[in-house]
Amino acid sequence: MEEYTREEVKEGLEAIGDMKAPGPDEGFTALLNKAEAEGRITGVKICPNAPSISHLLFADDSLILVRANRENAMQLQSILDMYESCSGQVINREKSAVMFSKNTGDAYRVVVKRAMHIEKEIVNERYLGLPVSVGQSKTKTFSYLKERVWKRIQGWKEKMLSRAGKEILIKAVA
Repeated sequence: MEEYTREEVKEGLEAIGDMKAPGPDEGFTALLNKAEAEGRITGVKICPNAPSISHLLFADDSLILVRANRENAMQLQSILDMYESCSGQVINREKSAVMFSKNTGDAYRVVVKRAMHIEKEIVNERYLGLPVSVGQSKTKTFSYLKERVWKRIQGWKEKMLSRAGKEILIKAVA
């Protein structure tokens, strides 16, 4: 809770290193956070009392989570335009896609896609090997993982591994 000292700031900046300096993506997060705090975009909640989430970043991918309506889409497009002009980076619309909840009507889908200049809609795709959308039946959604692990461990019986060896292999594969 104390004020930062000049030495602490200098030490922190020097610890970052030349190749690890914060890039323009730090600005993108700030724009999204500010828009959500000002009520210009509405993030999503997993339940009524949960905090809202407007974005998740992983490496060079950004997952933006907002309510599917014209106002949010227009505000988000405005943020993306500002980010592009300030950072010099351009969003690849061909690699971009939108995903809607099953409760989103066709009219809202069209409006959002037009406002965002994105045509591709995600339905049943995977990201980092996991399904993007998980329905009511989690057992059905993730059954492919169980099958893959089962196929991998079938050949282990011939190898006559110890119990500890089997445990290590199961943990490594799963």
